[in-house]
Amino acid sequence: MFNSKTLIMVVLVLAGPLTIAAPTIFPTGTTIYYPDEAYGSYILISDHNDVSNHPKASERAKGKVPDDVRLIDMNGNVVHTWKVDPYFNKRSRLLANGNLVTVGRNKTIIEYDWDGNVVWTHQGIGSVNDMRVLANGNKLLIAHEPMPAEYQAKVKDQPATQWWGEKKRGTEETQLSGNLYEVNEAGDVVWEWKAYEHLDLNRYSPATPPGDWLHANSMAELPENKWYDDGDERFKPGNLIFNARNINAMYIIDKETGNVVWEGGHDYKGGMSHSHEPEMIEKGYPGAGNIILFDNGLFTTQRIHTGQTYIVELNPVSREVVWVYETLGYANLKFFSKSMGTQKRLPNGNTYISEDNTGRLFQVKPDKTIVWEYINRGGTTRPSVVPYDFTPQLREMGKPEELAVTPPNNLEWNLTPDKYR
Repeated sequence: MFNSKTLIMVVLVLAGPLTIAAPTIFPTGTTIYYPDEAYGSYILISDHNDVSNHPKASERAKGKVPDDVRLIDMNGNVVHTWKVDPYFNKRSRLLANGNLVTVGRNKTIIEYDWDGNVVWTHQGIGSVNDMRVLANGNKLLIAHEPMPAEYQAKVKDQPATQWWGEKKRGTEETQLSGNLYEVNEAGDVVWEWKAYEHLDLNRYSPATPPGDWLHANSMAELPENKWYDDGDERFKPGNLIFNARNINAMYIIDKETGNVVWEGGHDYKGGMSHSHEPEMIEKGYPGAGNIILFDNGLFTTQRIHTGQTYIVELNPVSREVVWVYETLGYANLKFFSKSMGTQKRLPNGNTYISEDNTGRLFQVKPDKTIVWEYINRGGTTRPSVVPYDFTPQLREMGKPEELAVTPPNNLEWNLTPDKYR
């Protein structure tokens, strides 16, 4: 019989999330929702590829990456849409005034107002993988750029091993740095930081494309935190946490001096493995002051970590891992997003997770029970949580209705053969 074991990856009993051995047929939209246990919010979402479950059939039929960014509620209803530059990696941020800032093609950053009008653009810095709006209103951009010849000359070739041939990192490859630029409203660069001036040029991962030294993929301002309050200057609010995916390391950059004042990672089951989006948890939230990150599990040093993604929360002072979200079991591939993803600690202590490669968004309680899940078939580009009252426009709309969605028991859900329908 054609049953749920071969059919479906999403609908489940709450004990475990979906498998990424994606079947042909599976439900999309909201598949689990328990409003009394979840943190209710909107989600800012966009498709990463041309196979989507866009709510409009006309958009799905185009067979190309949809040219919009959508704000949905927890039941999957679209409450607002912006038409944007049709770019597959349209990393977007919603501002408190209702404007949307998004990454476009051709090294362009575009800001739209609530009605979709372009109100600001900046061209010339290709902000790949991430873009932030700082507390002062400036935009922080990240660019993968060739390093100057004097630094390229310091890069050494790597001898062959039993697994990899010789790596001509210095003589034949052009290494890309991860450089940060802060741009003001006038479009001027008011602060910049070049990774090649501060990090080890010969620390590398053999499992990356030629020249992709760091693949820096995220950065964030440090919020107010207890460490700084207690006198630890490394964690001064406004300093930047910078993630270098390919060398499995994250750094805190002193914003005033440009110096790296903290370097970290975790040692859970072999340590970081091509991670994304480390952020310090805000004051007032459970775990405040800890760093939480999305460990993809792409290039691992231990077999048990291979093909498995973890959400890891660690104390940056003691380096202790204090909480992990993972799925368990031998050869378990139920939670794996190999090259994209994000997470966020929520005010009620739950954790929001975006498994971007599969387009699966979900929310878990501290005990790791799933209390909300949404499937976007076209993958996602690090969608974000937007509180109900975040902008004047949303406050005017009022809180949406929150309707529970209880999944069927996956072990008992089967499709009836056509003959008996």
